[in-house]
Amino acid sequence: MRTLADALIAAASAERVRSITLLGSDLQARPLSYDEILALARRAAAALLDAGLRPGDRMFLVLPTGPEFLAAFFGGVLAGIVPCPLSPPQGAQSPALFQERLGELTRALGMRAVLAPPEIAGDAEGKLGDGVLTLTPDRLLEGPDAGLPDHLPAPEDVAFLQLTSGSTALPKGVVVTHRALLVNLRQIVLAAGIVPGDVMVSWLPLFHDMGLVAGVLLPLAYDMDLCLSSPFSFLRRPAHWLQAIHRYRGTHSPAPVFAYRQLVDRVIDRDLAGLDLAGWRVAFIGAEPVHADVLERCERRLAPHGLGETTLVPCYGMAEATLAITVKPLGERYRLRPVSRRALAREARVEAPSGAADELVLVSSGRPVEGTRVAILDEDGAALPDGHLGEITVRSPSLFSGYLGLAEPRPEEIAAGFQTGDLGFLEGGELFITGRRKELIILSGENHHPAEIEWAAAVDGVRATRIAAFGIEDPALGTEKLCVLAELDRHGDGLGTDGETPAAAIRRRVREQTGLVVSHVQLVPAGTIPVTTSGKIRRARARAIFLEMQQG
Repeated sequence: MRTLADALIAAASAERVRSITLLGSDLQARPLSYDEILALARRAAAALLDAGLRPGDRMFLVLPTGPEFLAAFFGGVLAGIVPCPLSPPQGAQSPALFQERLGELTRALGMRAVLAPPEIAGDAEGKLGDGVLTLTPDRLLEGPDAGLPDHLPAPEDVAFLQLTSGSTALPKGVVVTHRALLVNLRQIVLAAGIVPGDVMVSWLPLFHDMGLVAGVLLPLAYDMDLCLSSPFSFLRRPAHWLQAIHRYRGTHSPAPVFAYRQLVDRVIDRDLAGLDLAGWRVAFIGAEPVHADVLERCERRLAPHGLGETTLVPCYGMAEATLAITVKPLGERYRLRPVSRRALAREARVEAPSGAADELVLVSSGRPVEGTRVAILDEDGAALPDGHLGEITVRSPSLFSGYLGLAEPRPEEIAAGFQTGDLGFLEGGELFITGRRKELIILSGENHHPAEIEWAAAVDGVRATRIAAFGIEDPALGTEKLCVLAELDRHGDGLGTDGETPAAAIRRRVREQTGLVVSHVQLVPAGTIPVTTSGKIRRARARAIFLEMQQG
């Protein structure tokens, strides 16, 4: 198995018949065998080539989870046409704004085609630039069955493009080769103890690296069965995820931190009645900083229904590493590390807390996967010893080949060690992450990470996943002042359970939990704060919205 195309062909011809079970909102199953998927992919590959695309061309896939996405993605892979999944319009997003973003990204990444539902493709036709094709899924699937293309991809060819989250800038196109992909899949298999016959359950969007790589490509390549549902099934009813794991005997399932918080906050006792989660061995948790409170509350809620004490698996990864960089050791309980807030903020080093008010509890993201090396560097690029905070740098055979259309970083720089932009420290071989370098808030000379403040600010009356903390320069003080932008809960009345206003509660909770003083709280309606396609707060844009409101 040298490429993703090889993996698909092998899965379709395997002695054990395997399938992707597509789940509806009522858990009704629609099995799609890999033999059927390969047939759809062959047909799609022929249609793409007939439309004028050639190996090496790039195309956006603006498609929801379903057979059409699978056919288009794997059809592109077979034909050597590089697929790049792109988030469809989200919720009440303006069609005009989506089309503007689509055009901007199409031009920036040199896309040759956009494959989308008729309503999106129709609006985009003729507006994306000279030579850009707009295609619809029916065009890929209406032709006769076809054989394999004459030339299948090689290991060093590009398997797909993955967009970065764009939390601090415009998304970039991460170039992932077949070789890097298969290396990372093997690394995950070893770290997660995957064996043939295991069952992956995923509702994650396929335009996100965790959803695509862990949720679809990993089961394909390593003899797992897959139960796949739409993200909206989870967002509408989080219990759907647990019930799918129970019904289809899921052994592995990935999700970001916010999803586990939703399980605690929105799942009621009736949803859990009769559930058996004892077969769920690995619950991958990543995509954003992992908070100890969520893990502990999730365990307490689900342990009576069979969730094991080693099932929750914090990890760290990014598109530039294909996916996984570190994973909690198999069979061990996740590790918590209480540290001194003041020592971390003032001296960038780990010390025991001096008391409860000084304590910050961090969660280990595990150890590097096989063949990957992680180092912590200071601002001059020198390696730091254990217990010192610096920038996380990664060396791995699963690293990307560069950003599409950008000269930096150069391949030799990537091979020497990719600087992630994330901050953290090593201790006993395990990685602890504190935040993004670009998003640090500097208050009176101390560095503070917004995620810690945002967690503290999740009070009654506001949406816990829609809070942005940032610093605003104050010339009079000669430092930054701490500001918070928070969305009001859609169903709330603007008051907490004790009658305290959300703004007052945010100030009090942040002071109690972090010792920091919030200078200004701006409450906004639901839907105001921008997020990336993976649900991360776009703090730079949130800060700009805050400033616009102050000036208006």
